[in-house]
This record gives sequence, structure tokens and C-alpha cells, in this order.
Amino acid sequence: MDFGLSDEQMLLRDTARSFVERVCPPEVAKDWDDTHTTPPELFSGMAELGWFGMPFPEALGGGGGDVVDLVVIAEELGRASLDVAMCYSGTLIGGLLLARWGSPGQQSGMLTDIMNGKARLAIGMSEPDAGSDAAALRTSAVPHDGGFLVNGQKMWCTGAGVPATTIATYVRTDRDAPKHQGLSLLLIDPTSDGVELRRIPTLARHILGTYEVFLRDVVVPSDALVGPRNGGWQVMLSGLEIERVLMCGGYVGAAQATFDEALAYSKAREQFGRPVGTFQAIAHDLADLQTEIDAARLLAYRAAWLLSQGRDCSREGAMAKLKCSETYVAAARLGMQILAGHGFATESVMSFRWRESIVATISAGTSQIQRNGIARSMGLRTY
Repeated sequence: MDFGLSDEQMLLRDTARSFVERVCPPEVAKDWDDTHTTPPELFSGMAELGWFGMPFPEALGGGGGDVVDLVVIAEELGRASLDVAMCYSGTLIGGLLLARWGSPGQQSGMLTDIMNGKARLAIGMSEPDAGSDAAALRTSAVPHDGGFLVNGQKMWCTGAGVPATTIATYVRTDRDAPKHQGLSLLLIDPTSDGVELRRIPTLARHILGTYEVFLRDVVVPSDALVGPRNGGWQVMLSGLEIERVLMCGGYVGAAQATFDEALAYSKAREQFGRPVGTFQAIAHDLADLQTEIDAARLLAYRAAWLLSQGRDCSREGAMAKLKCSETYVAAARLGMQILAGHGFATESVMSFRWRESIVATISAGTSQIQRNGIARSMGLRTY
């Protein structure tokens, strides 16, 4: 059993770490968040390194990398911030759906642009009454002039307002079918007539932004359909495992960077004539936290390895998502306690970590949903 990275993956890790130090160290990421800035150089830099093309088959112009490679990058980007990691992971999540389900025209057009950093996809799944129960969505798409006429509303759409973004929108194309059937995935241009975006004020995640999307009589051509008509539930499920695993890399990276800052502060800050980290109360808390981060990392890479081998990792992915997200929250909470007033000041990076961590246990599947999935894998029915 080999727990190490290959020589190529260690080089990839070092390259990603250097990228963060040069382009988006935590202080810069915080400034982007504070000013609601989506920096073009972040996306162009990733594209120049070939990261956006890495997971796609060489036959489609990609790099032929595997999931473990992607998690290595996501973890290092998470050291800058979870939102920076999402700039990378979110781009791939939509792109991988096109690679698997897209038409030849979609793959040669939009997918190529995604790999080159010229385009990206935002996922429009949640609605006011359909969050964890994603199959309950009501946004409708009815036949219209050979295509579709779409009406409805989407919530919590990350990055929908970023330039050159298309919204991969899950819609109901058969109202009479059971809720897990009759769904389809459409690519919708947010600049189309009838599309309105509203940026939702949030505690953090301001680099990409979080949007509410209103769709009123939006005309969508037939070639915007991704995958089979009325087969959207299978399309949706096919992207959940890779989404969880990639997000786990970002959580672990952010948690480790948060810990590193708290540890450095505990060694430098003196009270009662000695560094605060030498007091057992803090030293043991830090020891426990690093143990939790290492455990989370192992869960994340186990799920990534299983997925890279083409094996089912629904249970392992849920465990990783649960542990990694909750560990980031725990790291930010302890970091705030150790930095005390310095952490409470909004000019500190630690305050930024705390704000950003709160959504980790909510987005990409809540902790409660992950526990439900794990319980079902043990033969326990949950209600």
C-alpha cells in the first residue's frame, strides 16, 4: 500500500504551491474576496499551466490526467482560499459533464474553450424549494420552435455572473413523469433575453460570487441539450462524486493553511513569559487538529484513488466530504480562538478563513446528506 505521490505528482504539487505563492497568496485571495474581484489572471494562469485540460482524454485535446492529480492541485489552491480552489474545481465539474455527455459539437466548441480558459460553466441546480432534494426542481422547459422555452428560478448558482460563463441548467422537460425522471440539462447563455441574475450577498465566496437566476420565457436551441432528453437525473448523479472529491482537496488545503497560521502564531505570541503554544491547553488542541487534518486528507485521497480506478466511491466520497468540510470549520474555529483579538479583526486572514469555512458543510451536499448516504451504505434507511 503506497501512501505517497509519484514523482510527477510531487512536481505538480510544487508547481501549484509556487503558483499560489506568486499569484494568489492568502492575503491576495482575501483582498479579492473583500473587493468582490474575479481576477482574469487567476484563470489565465491555470490555463497556461494546462490545468483546465488535465482531466480530459487526449482524444478531446486534454492532458489525460487522473483524479488524484486534480486533488493535488485543488489542495494547493485551497491554501490560498476555498474560493480560489473552487475557481479551478468548479470549472472542471462542468467540463467533465460535457466530456461525458456532450455532443461532438459541444465538445469541439465549448469544451475546447473551457480547456483553454476561454469559457467556463456554472451549475444551475438548486431552487427555492429544491436544495438537498434536487429532484424536486420545478424550472420547466417546454418544446418551442424546435428547441425549448424555459421558465423558472435557480438559487445559489456559483459564478453565474463571471464573464464568459454559461449556465448548465437542470430543468424539468416532462411534468407528468416521476420527479427523478423527466429532467434534462440545458446550456443557457446568461446574456440571453429573459435571463436575469441577482448577486446574493454572502459572508464569503465573493471571488466567484453566488447568484439567483430568473428565467422568463428564455428561448434555448435544441443543440443546447446535454445528454439525453429526460435523462438529466443520470447526468446530475454522474458529476456528484467528482465534485465531492475535488472540493475535499480544497477543504484540506484550506484547513492545513489555517492550521499553519495558527501554529506559527502560537509560537510567536507570548503570554506569561512564554509562547502560548507551549501551554498544554493549546498544544493539545493543535495536536488534535493536525491529526484530524491528516485523517481528512487520507479520506480525500482514498476517494480520489478509487474514482481514478473507475471504482464506486459513493460511500468513501461521502465520508471524505463530511470529514474534510467539518475539519475546515474546526480549523477556522480553533484558529480564531488562538489568534483571539487578532483573528477577530476583519483585516486578518484568519477572519477570512472563518467566514469562508462556514459554507463548507453546506455546499456540494450538506453534512446531514452525507451522513444519510453513509448510513444507507450500511443498510440503514434514513428519514
